[in-house]
Amino acid sequence: MITRKPFYYGGVVADAHFCNRLGEISELIADIDTGLNVLLYAPRRFGKTSLVLNALGRTKHAYVFLDLMGIVDEREFINEYFNAVSKSLTSTADKAVNLFKKILGLKPNISVDFDASGNPSFRLGLLPGESKNVLKEVLDLPYKYAQYRNQKVVVVFDEFQEVVNLGIAEKLRSVLQHHGDSVSYIFLGSKKSIMKNLFFDKNKPFYKSVKHLPIDKISDQDWRQYIRQGFASHQKQIDDEAIDTILGISKGFPYYTQQIANEIFGMTEDKVEPGMVQAAITSILGKEEDLFLSEWERLSQLQKKALKLLIHASGVNIYAKETMARFSFTSSALKKAVEGLLAKDVIDHRASKYYFQDPLFEFWLRRLS
Repeated sequence: MITRKPFYYGGVVADAHFCNRLGEISELIADIDTGLNVLLYAPRRFGKTSLVLNALGRTKHAYVFLDLMGIVDEREFINEYFNAVSKSLTSTADKAVNLFKKILGLKPNISVDFDASGNPSFRLGLLPGESKNVLKEVLDLPYKYAQYRNQKVVVVFDEFQEVVNLGIAEKLRSVLQHHGDSVSYIFLGSKKSIMKNLFFDKNKPFYKSVKHLPIDKISDQDWRQYIRQGFASHQKQIDDEAIDTILGISKGFPYYTQQIANEIFGMTEDKVEPGMVQAAITSILGKEEDLFLSEWERLSQLQKKALKLLIHASGVNIYAKETMARFSFTSSALKKAVEGLLAKDVIDHRASKYYFQDPLFEFWLRRLS
């Protein structure tokens, strides 16, 4: 028998693996029920997608989920969105084709392919130059479905900042704004600088079109209970000191907290012994090193030096003369480097403090330094 570990990371977290977020879930469900469009942005690995899908799983609303990461142009967006809508709102391939031939004005050619398991995927046969009209028709599908079925629909766009690269933000907004409360849209993004520009710049098409739902870290108290119960469910023990060490490194990031706890769990026979936490961290850093090296190498020399300054100053009072002098910075050069790091979403700023968006990258860099 395969032992199911109590900690999970690397995908959508649900059921027993999901830790708290009850307040955010309740608020999100209430917003959806009242027909609001909602914006959530947070760094990758922070649990945005899991939060939204857990909330939707507690409602009776039909929903469509589309991850924009990896979509390269408008034509691919049309087909990926049509496929997501078709698979989400209908139960069989025949029903999908029949339904959309009824409600699609353009009557396009719909093709259906099946994988080895018999799961369908849907595509539209597009003629050259037809994308403009078909895009509107496909974007209208959830609304037309909601009207046709008299049923509310929720559409989730994950990694929504990619619309900037696709060049379709204005086209999307021009269509979605007419869907009223029949369709609620949830926009998820991991690039804070781009998402803020899309939704909070008065010159951008999505300005004042959503409610912003902030996602804060899960409390240490909730994590302690969750981790302790996870070990206890397999007759293993972990003390608060070990848990606090985990949280001190993960900063409450769901992905990293689960990853570290999972690594330690695999090492533990009966009780977490001294040294296991550090051994687990070393193992994880080895697995993540290529990613962190890539992140480090894409920075300019001034930005690298600015990160070392932020670590030294713990992110506060970074423009103090003695701090800048220690790292041979002028205030203008440091300001430029910090602005670049903010634009690249390497760091963020809150309550007069700068901090790394990825806590394990910070821990890796501290070791590197």
